[in-house]
Amino acid sequence: MLLLLLLVAGCASVPVQGQCHGKTLAQLLDATDLKSLFQQVAYELCTENCSDCVTRQPDGSLSITPNLCSMEDIKRQTVLVTDFVDIKTYTPELPGLLMGEMMRGGLNQVCCYKIVQAEFGKYFKLNANGLVSLTRHASDIKHDAYPQPEAVVGTYNHVNNNKVVLFARRINTTTGHVVRMVTREIDYSCTGRQISYGVR
Repeated sequence: MLLLLLLVAGCASVPVQGQCHGKTLAQLLDATDLKSLFQQVAYELCTENCSDCVTRQPDGSLSITPNLCSMEDIKRQTVLVTDFVDIKTYTPELPGLLMGEMMRGGLNQVCCYKIVQAEFGKYFKLNANGLVSLTRHASDIKHDAYPQPEAVVGTYNHVNNNKVVLFARRINTTTGHVVRMVTREIDYSCTGRQISYGVR
């Protein structure tokens, strides 16, 4: 009987093959090509991209050649971009700050947007139902530098140790309507210290 209990206890402590138990979200993100990921998200969010700067390769990746375009010649839209917040805690934490920076970089490079950094809590509220809404009147957000502002608002969810789901919304700050939404699911697999992932 004692031998049977020891065997059961031993089996319970063996990690499931491929699961990323014990890995933090920061460790998973560190193993991810975030620059490429957020450039792809930016490409889908923007209505106009820097066509002279960005070309899509046959494998779906983006090739950025900024020396071929002049930013001064392009009509650049200005957008507010928030840090990404965790949909469980409604706060950005360090991973959300990193993702916000990557999103701003992608939008600036791929979409040629002028970026205004916005504090999520100052302009938006994520409530217990998971809805994002403006917390201030559009007139409070408007400014001469961006007379017709749009905002890109990001949220994320770290699920079951081995999945991160990203949500990026482009919102018209005048109407509050979501103009476009892009989601990404990143599935991680861990073998020892090695972390691999797939994006869909």
